[in-house]
Amino acid sequence: MSLADLETQARAGDPKAQVRLAVRLEDAGRDYDALQWLSRAAKAGEAEALGRLGIKLVLAKGAPHRPSDGLGLLAEAAAAGDGRSAAFLSVLAGLGLYLPQSWSAALGHLARAAGLGWAPAQQELAILSGGSIVDLRRWTSAPETRVISEAPRLIELKALASPEACAFVMAGAGERLVRAEVHDPETGLTIMGQTRTNRVANFGLAETSLLNLLIQARIGAAAGAPVAHMEAFAVLNYAPGEEASEHHDYLDPAVPAYAAELERLGQRVCTALLYLNDDYSGGETAFPELGIRHRGRTGDALLFFNVDAQGRPDPRTLHAGRPSTSGQKWVLSQFIRNRPVIGAG
Repeated sequence: MSLADLETQARAGDPKAQVRLAVRLEDAGRDYDALQWLSRAAKAGEAEALGRLGIKLVLAKGAPHRPSDGLGLLAEAAAAGDGRSAAFLSVLAGLGLYLPQSWSAALGHLARAAGLGWAPAQQELAILSGGSIVDLRRWTSAPETRVISEAPRLIELKALASPEACAFVMAGAGERLVRAEVHDPETGLTIMGQTRTNRVANFGLAETSLLNLLIQARIGAAAGAPVAHMEAFAVLNYAPGEEASEHHDYLDPAVPAYAAELERLGQRVCTALLYLNDDYSGGETAFPELGIRHRGRTGDALLFFNVDAQGRPDPRTLHAGRPSTSGQKWVLSQFIRNRPVIGAG
């Protein structure tokens, strides 16, 4: 349907047309107009409009930042049968963002979303339960570990996530992959295709899920850090020949441009790499200063500490993602800070 025809239906008072029009306008970058149509549909009690407007107010995405109002709209939308809203409430409860942190409450919201027919929630529940009941204690506990290096500390995490969980994460990344960019702190410029030639999908709050958060919780249990210290993770995709050249993950305090970020968010003390597949050749994570090259099986992870025991950046953590020689490589990249970042930007 053309945008003009959709607008005609929306102006005639059709709430569902108003929601579809708002989505189209938002995709076109017309956030103000999208907000007006969502507000009209929400006033008519349209469940999807209530939920979408609630999410916008919580995220301050094309709307004022009014989380309390957003939570009220999300609760109203879920009560009216909108599964997306219940699923988003599960994420907020898992993070402890604007709601008390509770994995059991988060799981309850997810179950409600699944019961309302929200397909992603149904898929998450099936993966989390493994055909039985969801074992939250397992999902929030560290997996089996193997120390690769004591100093700097490199640890292999065995079977952190199931193949089904890895496939879920890859599927969520697939349509949002863009060419990886690197920010130069000295010039403020974005550099593309020089030090990284792969593609990346970033998972902000709007794109995450309870399953994603529980993967982070398992990583955090191994690293000794809560989920609140974790940046939004990214999924990296490498076609044959693509790579990430040698680099450090810590923020160098000697670089003045990093001062404000270190003050606000703290240091990137740990990095975790979750291998989402293993049907490729090459593609090892290499640490040239240590003479170590690592490749895990699907669901395994590599955890390394970017700082020493005194919290100082450790140059020996220089590493690179070597190019695969055949097949697509998929990996989840997770940075962990030394202070909470949830709610701090």
